[in-house]
Amino acid sequence: MSKKVKIFVDAEVLIHPNFSGIGHYTLEILRALDSLIASKPNIQITLGVYYRSTAKVHSYGFRNFKYRRSPFSLRTNNGLKIRNLQPFYDLLFGKHIYLFPNFTSWPLLFSKSIPIIYDLSYERFPKYADPPNQVFLSNNVRKSIERADRILSISKFSKKEISSFYKTKKKIDVLYPGIDQSVFFRWPAEGVKKVKANYGIHGKYILYIGNLEPRKNLDMLLLAYSKLSKSLRDEYSLLLVGGFGWNSESIFKAIEKLRMEGNFIQMPSKYVSDRDRPAILSGASLFVYPSKYEGFGIPPVEAMACGVPVISSDNSSLPEAVGEAAKMIPAGSHTKLTLAMERVLTDKDLRQKMTVAGFKQADKFSWNESARKLLDILEDMGNE
Repeated sequence: MSKKVKIFVDAEVLIHPNFSGIGHYTLEILRALDSLIASKPNIQITLGVYYRSTAKVHSYGFRNFKYRRSPFSLRTNNGLKIRNLQPFYDLLFGKHIYLFPNFTSWPLLFSKSIPIIYDLSYERFPKYADPPNQVFLSNNVRKSIERADRILSISKFSKKEISSFYKTKKKIDVLYPGIDQSVFFRWPAEGVKKVKANYGIHGKYILYIGNLEPRKNLDMLLLAYSKLSKSLRDEYSLLLVGGFGWNSESIFKAIEKLRMEGNFIQMPSKYVSDRDRPAILSGASLFVYPSKYEGFGIPPVEAMACGVPVISSDNSSLPEAVGEAAKMIPAGSHTKLTLAMERVLTDKDLRQKMTVAGFKQADKFSWNESARKLLDILEDMGNE
């Protein structure tokens, strides 16, 4: 009979008011795990749910997980983290393999620890991060690595960065983000039209989806768009979809300046729900992702799954994410980005080739595959 493997997941990111890419990653891999363990009675997964947040976690509909309520609220938890006053987590919840999905871990006395570290943007580009969060991560990720039994990340690029920067010999496993192709697929024109109308989006558009913040290099995208020929700008607007990130004021000033100069730059009339994002993607003529640094970069792969040609920066993990299906440009050259957009928008055969290649690239990333790999890792650790 197989040994009982008990896993405890810190569910903080599932109830955070600013549900981010980390929240999406954690939710999707847990949903895949939830299905996988239905046939594995030796696996027990417990979610650590913060005080007053149980309803939120239950709303995700997990069928095979147990729940343990933390004595702390999310606010208290954050205060303990910032002040380095966290107690030993396993004194509260018992001996498990503890999975921490948000960079840093709690100290443990007699259990195994696995943090997920997505990228090192807080070290590589500290000026683009919220200062208190940058300081916190810079001070605490190293501690989490030192007390980790194993480390997870989301790309080979990030794995190499973690190993090199922190000079760690700890085993680092890569669990790629996945694409749920029952959600991300090419929508029919009528469905796209209805969703666009709901958000006040008009006509053909070049699309960017992601946080509106300096690390995403939107200043360059705006400049490159403004250098397109007038005929292309008249035919295609630039549609920016995303939440306000750190230090986004300069981006909005640039948008207003270009609008006053006659550039057709659109933003949705309200927050775009996860449910509607595939339709917005499907309606795009081109997706552009000019980021300066990414731990993985899932939006361009989601665009590919929706049948949209992609232009991406050629740095960090992005070549790993988009493969040969995207047209890649240097993050510092608005001229090359303008030329790339012009070429894709005016060459129907090229767009078709990129679309076909994009479908094949998106097929490489599966939540089920990543969850199976995670389950193998957890079972190995549990049987050591």
